[in-house]
Amino acid sequence: MSQQDFNMDFIGIGSGKCGSTWLFENLVQHPEIFDGNPKEIHYFGDLYEQQTFDWYKGLFNGAGDKRKGEFSISYMYHPDAAERIYQHFPDVKIIAMVRDPVARTYSDYQHFIRKGDLPPDYPFSQYIKDEGKLRFGYYTDYLVPFFERFPKENILVLVLEEMQHDLAECYRRIFEFIGVEDISFLPEGVEEKRNQAVNYRFLKLENILVRCYRFMARRGMTGFAERLKRSGVAQMVRRFNAKSEPIPGMDAASKEKLKAIFEDEQLRLANLLGREGQIWTR
Repeated sequence: MSQQDFNMDFIGIGSGKCGSTWLFENLVQHPEIFDGNPKEIHYFGDLYEQQTFDWYKGLFNGAGDKRKGEFSISYMYHPDAAERIYQHFPDVKIIAMVRDPVARTYSDYQHFIRKGDLPPDYPFSQYIKDEGKLRFGYYTDYLVPFFERFPKENILVLVLEEMQHDLAECYRRIFEFIGVEDISFLPEGVEEKRNQAVNYRFLKLENILVRCYRFMARRGMTGFAERLKRSGVAQMVRRFNAKSEPIPGMDAASKEKLKAIFEDEQLRLANLLGREGQIWTR
């Protein structure tokens, strides 16, 4: 199969900690979408010079006439991803997910602890003093390269807070955007939250799980990693390791500080999307 014979129907570009896992796992339930579509390939990011395009195509063997797509949250932030995707698939549908960057930043902080990159007692107020930790909440900066290359009608930016108000309408809109015939399909368990931060009995065990997946993803072992995830083994381990009490909430001072920092971002994003007013604080 030549590159000209191989096309992707949709590519999710991020952002991380905005519900992309939940969205992807619901999309692949649609009977017209290939349920073997892998998530977190990162090909057009860090793996582009390590793996061939034939390797990328091989990840979608068995798709047949079903819709092919992938989600790699690194694409939004990689400086070359937009151009690389455009060079291969100029007509592909681009899907991005965003959420209130204040909540996204706190979720990212919890994820750093899960990965073992931060000690569990590291203060969130100290974490947000590093401006580099806040940059992923400036969605507009990272979406612009995609809007510069792809037609606006080929880009769908979803706001997590809006999606949660009307899931049926949200998925109807997504399926219509992708181009499947049955746009009224509603995935089973769509209201179940996925990949949420929780308290763990043994944080080191969770560190190992996350680092193993990260190790495999960085070395192009995406297919194996996806099969392992879908086997349910990791979920079983996490259920065993989870505590019943919720994770502690964000302190009020840090929340107010972040709200002030990101105050203009939703207005910039609304302007990029041709919308009026607020977005996640409607």
